[in-house]
Amino acid sequence: MSSARCDVAILGGGPAGAGVALALRACTGLSVALIERSDYHAPRIGETLPPDSRTLLTRLGVWSAFLQGGHLPSKGTSSCWGSPELGFNDYLMSPWGSGWHLDRTRFDQLLSGEVIRRGGAVHTATALSRWEALGPEGYLLHLTPRGASEWTLQARFVVDATGRKAAFAVAQGARPLVADRGLGVYGAFRVRPGQTFDTHTLVEACPEGWWYSALLPEGRVVVGLLGDGDSLRGVTPRASERWLSLLEQAPATRRRLDACDFAGEPLVAVPANVARLDRVHGAHWLTVGDASCTFDPLSSQGISKALRSSLLAAEAIERHLRGAPGALPSYAEAVGRQFQEHLSTRGRYYGMEQRWLEAPFWRNRARAMGQRPHASAERTFHQ
Repeated sequence: MSSARCDVAILGGGPAGAGVALALRACTGLSVALIERSDYHAPRIGETLPPDSRTLLTRLGVWSAFLQGGHLPSKGTSSCWGSPELGFNDYLMSPWGSGWHLDRTRFDQLLSGEVIRRGGAVHTATALSRWEALGPEGYLLHLTPRGASEWTLQARFVVDATGRKAAFAVAQGARPLVADRGLGVYGAFRVRPGQTFDTHTLVEACPEGWWYSALLPEGRVVVGLLGDGDSLRGVTPRASERWLSLLEQAPATRRRLDACDFAGEPLVAVPANVARLDRVHGAHWLTVGDASCTFDPLSSQGISKALRSSLLAAEAIERHLRGAPGALPSYAEAVGRQFQEHLSTRGRYYGMEQRWLEAPFWRNRARAMGQRPHASAERTFHQ
């Protein structure tokens, strides 16, 4: 069995994990190893970057490379929220320029490639099978590449960037606290040759929750219905008919899809819980991105939150490994503040929609807004 060592092992090669690796390699002499279960080829939900993400990509040193990635500039957002009238929030006056609709495969590959370029190690198609705590020396991780033999990696510090599952942190005893439970069901459309499609992201409230749609590079359009277990009964990935019939009742979304054909691919159902961990660090580990806390998709901050979190985490890790006693607690406090700010903002936005107060989705949201996060009956988050 082969073995290796590093200062920081990062479990999960999405934007949060890759961001930590990039920040550490840019600002410290620490060695990093990025462990990613996939080969970056499978589609991932999460395609939007707001304009101010430019500052995050610049701080990570990848802005110039990002501009070469073929991502689609977005002019702004539009919504039917609290009213059937369509409102617009254009990015024309944004000091950061446009927003972006991403090709997630290219984006994630870009970040991991930059980690390699900066001297970090990246191991794709590799799963963590087990680990051993080594006390002050960190952890011994047992890793299994797809189709190859197990090997070990000794790390002084471990970063859990495994998304909603927070697999490593939960195994250390951390508990997910759920503020609200949501569910998203997504489908794909394609713009017909010769047709055009607006680059604004559209959000449209409906009795079952709200619709989301956005144009992606190469004429692909992602469309999602965000609801919960009560409002989306009968909507399943295997039976798209119910989902499509609800789409017909969303006039603004339906109109913009007149230029498209349904791709016919299976729908994708994704839990969209608003939640946080009760603790986001231990003596030799911390969580980052969605492993720490998950925001409502209505905020469209999934990727930018991951990048922002990665910068905070990298600073905390560097200070911790230099012996600063308050580095990890300060990081935890920052994560907690951001989550509470999100809950407050989220409550204000959901309170603006008053048209279907007795519908299950909206009744459930009103009830959830008045509750504190509670311990989940499940052991892990779901991605």
